Amino acid sequence: MKRLYDQHEVSRIVGVSPARVRHWERQGLIPSRAKRRGRLAFDFRGLVALRTVKKLRSQGVSLGKIRKCVERVRRFLPDSQQPLAEVRVSIFQEQLVLSRNRFRLTPEGQLLLDFSPAPAPVPRALPPEAYDSLFFQALEDEEEGRWAAARRKYELILAALPEHVDALVNLGNVLHLSGADTRAAALYLKALGLEPQHVEANYNLANLLEDRGELQSAVAYYRRALCGDPDFAPAHFNLAVVWERLGDRVQARVHWRRYLDLEPEGVGADFIRQRLKEE
Repeated sequence: MKRLYDQHEVSRIVGVSPARVRHWERQGLIPSRAKRRGRLAFDFRGLVALRTVKKLRSQGVSLGKIRKCVERVRRFLPDSQQPLAEVRVSIFQEQLVLSRNRFRLTPEGQLLLDFSPAPAPVPRALPPEAYDSLFFQALEDEEEGRWAAARRKYELILAALPEHVDALVNLGNVLHLSGADTRAAALYLKALGLEPQHVEANYNLANLLEDRGELQSAVAYYRRALCGDPDFAPAHFNLAVVWERLGDRVQARVHWRRYLDLEPEGVGADFIRQRLKEE
């Protein structure tokens, strides 16, 4: 199952406000995949589309022109679910150009011949702005299960930008999956030293500690994750499980109930309701 990112996660990753994410979604520029805890949720291609809209807006392209691009792509690719992630949108000689493979056309439908040479290989030493693209490539590698490729990209980012918090967290996730828990924990802690309220860093470190059996420490980090996002349903679920393991059913019930409020049809919801009823 592909990971979904809610509007607050994509806001942080792409660098635009949640209000702007909602506005662009209402404009039809970046269709959401679902709603999660009352928030819009996007897949990886939604992240790519958001980044495209942000880039075009920073270059002075109006939302009206971007909408024309979306409409043209939908005519060109009728089955397109996320138009701005399925073509490359650029500015050439002061006009917008849509590119896919070797075809290029304008939003008005004018076909352009592409005589440009093949792109040059990416140099080893990247300029600072290139690391944003590299981060998205690493996310895509994760989405497709290419863990070694994702790890290499995150390590390259951190070699140049050692305080890139999201790269620290995501590299920690990749290492945790491979069993390198000690290094993963160190990366989560470094991220939290830079951004103490980072929800994913707290939550993922809590997961790691729970797996190790360090339950009291796991409780502390799940609570910190919930301080950053009180409606983060998976943290309530996991915290309830940890309290059950610690023998504190009163605390467990608090978080089971909150999880059911947030995810009434979520994982194990019927079992949790039955358990609460019996108790």
